[in-house]
Amino acid sequence: MTRTDTWSAGAAKALGAVLGAGALLLPAALSPQPGPWTGIAVAGVLAGWCLLVAAAGGTEDSGPVAFVRDRLGPGPARAATALYFGGFATGQACVALGAAEFTPLGDSGWRTYAVAAGVLCSAAAYAWRVPRGLSPAGRRLRLAAVLALAVSWRVLGGPLPGPGTDGWAGGRTGGWTGAALLAAVPLLFGWVGLEGAVPALPRRRALGGALLGIALAAALYAVLLGPPATAAQTAPPAAAAALGLGSAALCWTYCRTNLQATAARWTELTGRTRRGGLAAAGLTALAVLAVGRAARWDLPVLLIGPGAATAALYTLIAVAAVRRPRPQEPTDHDHSDRFRVLEGAARSAG
Repeated sequence: MTRTDTWSAGAAKALGAVLGAGALLLPAALSPQPGPWTGIAVAGVLAGWCLLVAAAGGTEDSGPVAFVRDRLGPGPARAATALYFGGFATGQACVALGAAEFTPLGDSGWRTYAVAAGVLCSAAAYAWRVPRGLSPAGRRLRLAAVLALAVSWRVLGGPLPGPGTDGWAGGRTGGWTGAALLAAVPLLFGWVGLEGAVPALPRRRALGGALLGIALAAALYAVLLGPPATAAQTAPPAAAAALGLGSAALCWTYCRTNLQATAARWTELTGRTRRGGLAAAGLTALAVLAVGRAARWDLPVLLIGPGAATAALYTLIAVAAVRRPRPQEPTDHDHSDRFRVLEGAARSAG
């Protein structure tokens, strides 16, 4: 099979890797803070990270876990897999809570978390019965729907923060206003997926396209997270309800497919069954919701968990990139983590 390296193909691959439910959840949780410049700074750091990894051979062919294993050994590779599992299991609590906040039922603290638990349980139950994920065409259609909803929210003066919050600047996160570094951590939730889409440096067109894709994604988030150009208008109730239910439904589908993919990482770590991994991922996410409700944490605070896991994973890959590949020692499991990587909590893995 021949590989076509073009700027447009590279940009499309990068955009497809990182865009997903984060386009709905991050503006709803963080806007009007931290504002567009923090997002642009995060994108700039990731562009430099991408060049570093590309110079070391890239992750597009082997996947990030194999990239780490080949340079740092099996222990750090297992740590990368554990970061995938932990980060994206906790991330599903964020996706479920975001879905709840988009619905009319999520109008109070306890009710919002109860709806979120229902989203998680129903998504896990469906994944338990139907292990098959979405087709490539279905993923493309869903991404188009997510972007259409995100733009629609923006045109109508939103997306508005969820019940009981006032974006990153308000609610219980008000004391952190202006802490750009801390705000950058939950923003990483929207960049999961890039770690497995970095081409090798010699493929200059593909790499240039990947950098273009990063720039386009950064521009989109700058618009979605920035203050409105004009005074925000109030969406008509019917339109707001339709957008909210549509957004919640899409978040549910992301939760379902990401639970399936997170279960696969549990299988890699423990050797146990997919259903056992699905139960472990669902229970982890439910535990995060329970702690969040008990501590009265809102969605921006919960996003710190998967954001920190993403930061740790990207750091581990960067450390691997500055190391030379280790001598290969073939084993029975040599190709166990070279299949399609987990496409993180912000987008579908199914």
